[in-house]
Amino acid sequence: MDLLERVGILALIIIVIVGGGFLIFKYAVSNSGPLTGAQASAIVQRDLAQAYPNASVSVINVSKSTLTQNSWDVFVSLVYNATRPCPTVYLDQYDYPATGLVPSVANLYTKGCVIYGLSNTNSTLPYYSYIITSPEIAIAKSFNSSFPALIDYVNTYGYNNTNVYATHYSNLTLSKQILPSGTAFYNIWLINYTAPQAPHSEYVILNRTGSIIYNYTLSR
Repeated sequence: MDLLERVGILALIIIVIVGGGFLIFKYAVSNSGPLTGAQASAIVQRDLAQAYPNASVSVINVSKSTLTQNSWDVFVSLVYNATRPCPTVYLDQYDYPATGLVPSVANLYTKGCVIYGLSNTNSTLPYYSYIITSPEIAIAKSFNSSFPALIDYVNTYGYNNTNVYATHYSNLTLSKQILPSGTAFYNIWLINYTAPQAPHSEYVILNRTGSIIYNYTLSR
């Protein structure tokens, strides 16, 4: 094959590559369109996961921006130490892409077993109207209630050795071995404190405003 043929073949290859790239680019541009809520949510969540690798990131809600068209309000929660007696929860709002990946609203929801907003309810919100809406708040509320059985359990087996889980039930009836009366509980949180080295687990039941209304112990 002489030099002229080689040059011709190479030129043909370049034309094919450039032409194909142009078609791909043209297709991408023609189909790009406005950003969807799902796309905005994924971008925000991915950025937060990279920026805060030790946090559990969850998208709570996505809605159209009130600032500008083709932008989205993305509400997210960042949770640290979700299964410890005092989780930390941030609730942030991003208006993406209008304001980029900087939160337009950032709230510290709970940290160190202090539930922010609850401590000032005397003047702004009656305590009985504060509704527990997340497992992390249910956990923090159960521990900051200074319930003796929970305090003794955590002090005995260690804060970092105690796993805590909260589950919401609209209707819960405990077994007759635990509660012989068979009384049902409605709209409650069941909190489980378990340390791997402990011979038993502690359970408390919170009503929807966070008051402990029952507790029991189960051997393991």
